[in-house]
Amino acid sequence: MKHSSSVRVLLTRSIFLSSCLAATAIQAAERLDPIVVTATRAPQTIDQTLSSVTIIEREEIEGLQPQQFTDLLRGRAGVGVADTGPFGKPSSVFTRGTNSNHTLLLVDGVRMGSATTGSPAWQYLPPSEIERIEIVRGPRTSIYGSDAIGGVIQIFTREGREGPPRVNAFVGGGSFNTRELGAGVAGGTAKTRYSLSASHFDTDGIDVLTGVGDDDPDGYDNASVSGKVRHGFDNGMEVFGSLLYSEGRTEFDADEFIFDPETFELVDVRPFAPAYSDYRQSAVRVGVRRALTDTWDTQLALSQSRDELFTLEGGSVADRESRFDTRRDMADWQNTVSLPGGWLLLGGIDAYEDRVSSTEAFAEDSRYNVGIYSVVDGQLGRHDLTASLRRDDNEQFGGKTTGQLGWGLPVSGTTRVRASVGTAFNAPTFNELYFPGSAFFEGNPELDPEESRTLELGARYASGPVFIDAAVFHTRIDDLITNVTDDQGRFSPRNVDEARIQGLELEGGYQAGDWIARAAVTLLDAEDRETGNELRRRPPASARLDIDRRIGNLSVGGSLLAQARSFEDSDNTERLSGFATFDLRASYAIDREWTVSASAQNLFDRDYVVARQFGTDYNQPGRGLFVTLDYQQR
Repeated sequence: MKHSSSVRVLLTRSIFLSSCLAATAIQAAERLDPIVVTATRAPQTIDQTLSSVTIIEREEIEGLQPQQFTDLLRGRAGVGVADTGPFGKPSSVFTRGTNSNHTLLLVDGVRMGSATTGSPAWQYLPPSEIERIEIVRGPRTSIYGSDAIGGVIQIFTREGREGPPRVNAFVGGGSFNTRELGAGVAGGTAKTRYSLSASHFDTDGIDVLTGVGDDDPDGYDNASVSGKVRHGFDNGMEVFGSLLYSEGRTEFDADEFIFDPETFELVDVRPFAPAYSDYRQSAVRVGVRRALTDTWDTQLALSQSRDELFTLEGGSVADRESRFDTRRDMADWQNTVSLPGGWLLLGGIDAYEDRVSSTEAFAEDSRYNVGIYSVVDGQLGRHDLTASLRRDDNEQFGGKTTGQLGWGLPVSGTTRVRASVGTAFNAPTFNELYFPGSAFFEGNPELDPEESRTLELGARYASGPVFIDAAVFHTRIDDLITNVTDDQGRFSPRNVDEARIQGLELEGGYQAGDWIARAAVTLLDAEDRETGNELRRRPPASARLDIDRRIGNLSVGGSLLAQARSFEDSDNTERLSGFATFDLRASYAIDREWTVSASAQNLFDRDYVVARQFGTDYNQPGRGLFVTLDYQQR
């Protein structure tokens, strides 16, 4: 196994460093412990959960001033990001070194993602509409079903609070001819809460691929709206609903290959112009919840998500068009029962159906999945215990059972250790199963789901303004799906590979007085067991450091992101160099309602590459300067 000895040394040193930091941390005033719901589907404080969790609140989102959603994930503990250019270009998110389609994305509880590719469109998520992000690392298939081998990322949209209607608005712009604006209103009463907001982002972008397509910048625009409402009745019943909708266009570079019709020899290469994709994605959910007894709560929710993409490549010979639309209809009935002794029993049934409409004639264009799940959580003496079990029945591959066990023990008033073991699976995509045969690719309806087993050991220290969390993990994935060449020279997916991924995550934070600091380090050993090579685009080390300070009405801060080298190809011959970037930011509160903010991203104008295609690097933006004016009615 490559890098195993160096990784072990770094693991030992990092755990020792964490222990020293915890032992020397100064205790201070009591800290409000954030609540997380994604880990078990039930509210828990982050110190109570037996999972590795990162929470990003609205205050932090506004402070970081991100231009795109993946800016908020980049460099977090256990999370890797590789995007094929900035501003709306396809992005991959690797949680604990697993594939991008091994991370489940939820928006207010709604499953998101394309059934054809299997991956969410991370690049189209609007930061301005997000209230909170929960990142849960480690398998969660036994709770949510397929896709959650590496973990779950859940987004909660903006929501209202009790009080009169309050308006918020912003306008901004900056480098690459970037413009953005948005407005919203939120409020509520003791029984009703509501929020409605809309935003628009537009940029000329940069030329993503040098020497491919035309030399013009590849622009991007995004128009989004979100809304959320809930109302409680006197009889204890509550109804709720949420919506997130985004649409826009992203441009890209592509070449048209001209062949001689008689000899089939390549005679010319010309840029496709125009070349763009029009996209739409949405998540809608409505439901009702009620306490049936003093100890039994029930909730029924219906939801739908859409992922739609139309692509046009304008050529000199003929335009090339394609359309891939996915609709997912879902229902979830969840019950929560409080048992004697402080135990909690959670169980339910969820079902969803995927439908595909496309210019390609898929052999199958729909399939359903029904899952029954249960979670038990409680204490035996000083020991914290949690267990989950799920059975899925899928129209394509039949039944699959997954489970997870977790254990925790407080070893002092400030430190708790934890351990867990869990299984997970990932269902093949419609492209992998049913894509019609072409000259280059053909689906394989005989594919089996990818399966995994994960072992995790962790510890968390929290005292006053300081917290430190460390976790080591080992994941083995069997029946990995990879493309192989068939007898006719076409690529076709097969269950052939096995991967072993192990690593260390360190995360820490300090918040007291005028100072806020957050840091994360990930050490990763992701290996293809068949070849002994590293998995592509998985750097063995990455780190992130955010430091902010308030000085009166002025706040200043910076973010340092560093990433070790990685490989673009599975043969490990195309090396992507390591890099580090630094962002600087500041904001000034003009008064209680008006704030002006400015940021300099990639301040030192570093050149770096996180993805490559056919030997051509996907360009990343150089130094970018942005200014925003915010209004928040008080």
